[in-house]
Amino acid sequence: MKKTSKQGVAVSNKFESLLKLLGLPVCILFLLLSAGLFINDCGGESKSESLSLKDAVYGSPKAELSMEKPASDELFSGPALSVAPEVNPVPNTKVHEVRIDVTHSEVQVDSIVKFTAWAFGGTLPGPVLHVRQGDKVIFTMTNRSDQTIKLSPPMPHSIDFHAAMVNPADKYQQVIPGGTIKFEWNANYPGVFMYHCGTPAILQHMIYGMVGMTIVEPKEGYPTKVDREYALVQSELYLTKMKDGTYLADMEAARQKRATYVTFNGKPAQYVKNPLKAKPGERVRLYVLNAGPNGTSSFHVVGTLFDRVWMDGSPQNEMRGMQTVLLGSSNGAIVEFVVPEAGTYTFVDHEFADVELGAVGQIVAKPDEIASK
Repeated sequence: MKKTSKQGVAVSNKFESLLKLLGLPVCILFLLLSAGLFINDCGGESKSESLSLKDAVYGSPKAELSMEKPASDELFSGPALSVAPEVNPVPNTKVHEVRIDVTHSEVQVDSIVKFTAWAFGGTLPGPVLHVRQGDKVIFTMTNRSDQTIKLSPPMPHSIDFHAAMVNPADKYQQVIPGGTIKFEWNANYPGVFMYHCGTPAILQHMIYGMVGMTIVEPKEGYPTKVDREYALVQSELYLTKMKDGTYLADMEAARQKRATYVTFNGKPAQYVKNPLKAKPGERVRLYVLNAGPNGTSSFHVVGTLFDRVWMDGSPQNEMRGMQTVLLGSSNGAIVEFVVPEAGTYTFVDHEFADVELGAVGQIVAKPDEIASK
C-alpha cells in the first residue's frame, strides 16, 4: 500500500507539472473534455435504454410433440403466409396461427429438370411469413415425409426461425416422420429473417430446398409508402442427374461449392421469362434474403439506385444511395427504389458467375402504365 501511495504522489506531481507547462487554456480544454467523457459515460445507460426492447417478450411454453394428423391436405395455412414473390399484408391481429408442413415433392426447376425437393409447405422456397413486431406466432408443423415414400425415404425434419428468440433444444427439435410439433414465439425484432431446417446434416436439408423468409414489420411500419413490394429469396441448387433421368441434391458438389443453379425463388432466371411488374414513377420495395447455403450475394438492380436500404430489414440499419447490397449467407435486406421511366430493369447477383447460373430477373415498367403521382 505504501508503494502505491508513493506512485500516486509521483503521478500527481507529474500531472501538475504538465498542466503548468501547457498553460491555463489547455488545462481548461482538458477539464472540458474530461467532463464531456464523464457525462457521456453517465448517459450510456440512457442510450442503451433508448435502444432496448421495452415490450420484448422472453420465454414461452414448452413445445408440444404429438402424432396428431393434419385436419386437411393443405401443406400450409394462415393469412400471414404467401408464396414468393407475393407478400401478403400483415393480418390485423396480434396472434398468428401458422401451419407449415414438410413434404417431399417433385419441383420443376426448369423446362427439363425435375428435382425431388424436401419442402416447407410444398414450395421452394417455403412460404413467406409476414407479421408485425410484438406479435405472437403460434406455429405448427407436421412432418409428412412418410406420405411420399416413392419419391424419397422418410426422415426427421425441424425448423429454425432466425426471427425467434427461443430455446433451440426445445423449439427446434427434430420431428419424426408422421409427427407434429407445436410451439410459439414472439417477434421482438423487426427485420427480414431466414428460416431453415436445422436437422443434421443441415447442409443436406438446405440444398434439398428447406429454406424460407420471415418478414417482421416494425410496430409503426417503415417510414416510406410503396406502390409495390416483392419477396426474393436467393438460393443455390446442387443437382446430379441419376440414371433414370431424375435429379437429386448433390452433397459433394455442395461441399465444394459447385452450384448447378443460383436462383431467385427456387428457379433459375424465372423472372426473365415472367418479369415482375411495376409502373414508371412507382416506388418499389424488395425484401431480399440470401438463403445460401454457401454463397454471398451482391444484389443490384440495373438502371436505378437504392435510395433506401435497411440491412437485415431493421429500420435502425438504414443506408441511402446504394448501388449494390452485399449479403452473406442468411443475411437479408429491404431495398427501395423509384422506377425512373418506362423500361426493363434487370436485377442480378452482381457476382456474374451466379448470373450465368440463373441469378437474374427483370422488372418491366410499360410506357402505357404511367403511375399517378
